[in-house]
Amino acid sequence: MLTSHRIKRILLSLASGMLIYVALPPHDQWWCAWFALVPLLLAIRHSSVREAALLGLLAGSVENFVAFFWITELILEYSELGVASYLVMAIMGLYQGVPLMLWCAFLRTRFERKNSSFLGALGLLCSALSFPVIEFFYPIVFPWYLAHTQHTRPDMMGIVELAGCGGLSLAIVVVNLAVARLLVAEDSTQGEKLWPRPFTRKGKAGLIAIGIATFLGCWGFSVVRNAEIEKLMQQADSLEIGLVQPNHWIKGVTPVEALHDYQRLSLDMVREADKAGKPLDLLMWPESAVRTPAPRFVSSRGESDDSDTVRFPMDLLQILPGLTEPAATLAEERVPRWELLSIQRGHSVPILFGSTLQDWDPAVKGPMPGRPPLFNCGVMIDSTGSVVGIAPKVKLLLFGETIPFSSYFPQVYQILPLASALIPGTEAVVIDYKGARLGMMICYEDLLPDFHFELAKKNPQVLLNLTNDSWFGKTVEPEAHLALSKFRTVEGRTYLVRSTPSGVSCFVDATGEVVGRIGVDEVGTLQHSVPLLDIETGFERFGDSVVWLGLFLVLLHLGLNRKPGTPTTESAE
Repeated sequence: MLTSHRIKRILLSLASGMLIYVALPPHDQWWCAWFALVPLLLAIRHSSVREAALLGLLAGSVENFVAFFWITELILEYSELGVASYLVMAIMGLYQGVPLMLWCAFLRTRFERKNSSFLGALGLLCSALSFPVIEFFYPIVFPWYLAHTQHTRPDMMGIVELAGCGGLSLAIVVVNLAVARLLVAEDSTQGEKLWPRPFTRKGKAGLIAIGIATFLGCWGFSVVRNAEIEKLMQQADSLEIGLVQPNHWIKGVTPVEALHDYQRLSLDMVREADKAGKPLDLLMWPESAVRTPAPRFVSSRGESDDSDTVRFPMDLLQILPGLTEPAATLAEERVPRWELLSIQRGHSVPILFGSTLQDWDPAVKGPMPGRPPLFNCGVMIDSTGSVVGIAPKVKLLLFGETIPFSSYFPQVYQILPLASALIPGTEAVVIDYKGARLGMMICYEDLLPDFHFELAKKNPQVLLNLTNDSWFGKTVEPEAHLALSKFRTVEGRTYLVRSTPSGVSCFVDATGEVVGRIGVDEVGTLQHSVPLLDIETGFERFGDSVVWLGLFLVLLHLGLNRKPGTPTTESAE
């Protein structure tokens, strides 16, 4: 029965979900995150474990449903599900709401009350630590954390370099818990549960101090540290990197039309850079910029033929440069086809581009019978077209580049006809070029802290991301992708350079600040002097240490304090 008390709790839970949503792109009201959980915490203060879990699921599901509703357009466009796409989105919202459900249930679980200051302090600590632990280990396709609400605030993001996004999420949760506890009457407390905990008047004063110190600590450390990073960026050697964004959308242009746009924009940019006295060291084209048929190339097995279906092989050695400059338009071209397909035309600037490469070893089989073994790669060539490095994508996108068990159930491709069947790379790649160490990230790998941690072991001086967000149309996804990727720059204190065909292509400095960008649905080029930084951070050494420490302490708390028997299910009204 929906009593007035239950309706109030539901409304409070919905308020928390919406507050977190408005703190994320495209609204970016970052300040809301620092009290977004307070309504939910007030809603569960009298609840049983089951009711707290349901209220947490409601808040999390609403938050994720509205934040990721753009996925519905993607499903409608690229699947045969029709109106069932909305059901899929609803299920996804429920699934991604589970972390808040688990946290609320944990807070309201009854534990054995023991007269131990250590166990009391451990429980209090775990009430906050459990949040980043759950959000880190709970698997979702596009992983995001409460910390990401601060992506517009480099002056709050700095602590991410110490212990990853979990550290910043923890700080936000601590402030929320402190604020909520100050609003809870003392007669609402139950000492055997983590929330709300009893506090004396002096203890409440301590809560105020903890909340203020946590917020100011994040701000103060970030401001001071960013000033140090700014000086290091000014002193470092740099590369002149140019981005080329032709504003290509899926199915919008043919491979030859696309390549001509890249050639023309690149040549114009090279000339402008030379004229300005800042010649380019590297041009970047995005993921899948070069498609079938491939330009003329040389592999370990010899020179390519002129087949319409030929792909770059994994043993690629050189891509033969063009002999002419590209015409102003494709219609004006009067050159052989192999010249039209050349990557370097009219200049010899090294280029990093995205393409699909095939393994021609007959012993290598693709994940789908009848399909060749393909890799989503970044390829870098020098001034002569010789291959400097190839970086196969390691983390494949579920349902976009790989479908679990598809080799056993190939019929799934009838439902998802545009899904690829790719092979993952075996390790993160750093390309060494003229003394610079270039850390490679393909597609959504720039969202993944665990992938960055593996890449950081090879000491990249700059992160280069080739991605293609045009699949998602003119939705909030490109801005959301950028927002989440910014945190890689703070984790490793390096620049991140992102190249996309339709936006957002940009340069993000080592403080998390976007210092140059080409927006969504824009044609343009962009050049920037990118510092090559060697700064060791806590994240690079220990990864998401707050999360791992939190996991240990939460398990310790559960082992020491779990009350035997079944938790009560009644709810005080």
